Amino acid sequence: MCTGYGKDNTSPDLIQYHKEQTVVFLMAVGRLRTLCHNLVTKAHYPIETPVGIVERAGCPDQRTVVGTMENIADLAEEYDVKPPSTIVVGEVVNVLLTEDDFGSREVDCVKQQGLVQSVPESV
Repeated sequence: MCTGYGKDNTSPDLIQYHKEQTVVFLMAVGRLRTLCHNLVTKAHYPIETPVGIVERAGCPDQRTVVGTMENIADLAEEYDVKPPSTIVVGEVVNVLLTEDDFGSREVDCVKQQGLVQSVPESV
C-alpha cells in the first residue's frame, strides 16, 4: 500500500513490477496519469497491467472503474472519478468484477476496459 504523493509533493517511491503482486495507492487519483506513466517507464509495469479504481469505497454511491495502465487515466476522466478513491494495480483486478456485478447489462469482463460499476440504490 502506497500513498499517491512522495515527500514535498513529489512522486512516491515506486515498487518494481512483479506479476504476482498487488499495489494499492491511496490519495493518487489526482495524479493518476503521471503515476501510470511512471509505473510503466520507471518500474517496468506492462501497459496491459489491470488497474481498478474504487471511488467512495464503502459508501452507498461507491463506483468501480476498471481498465489498464494504458487507458485508466482516460477512463477516470471520462467517468469523472473524484477523491476519495483507492487505486488497485495488478492481476487481482481481473477478479475484482464479474458479470454478476452488472446484472443484465452487457459487459466484457475479460477485457476489463471501461467498465463502471455503481452500487445499486436500496429498494
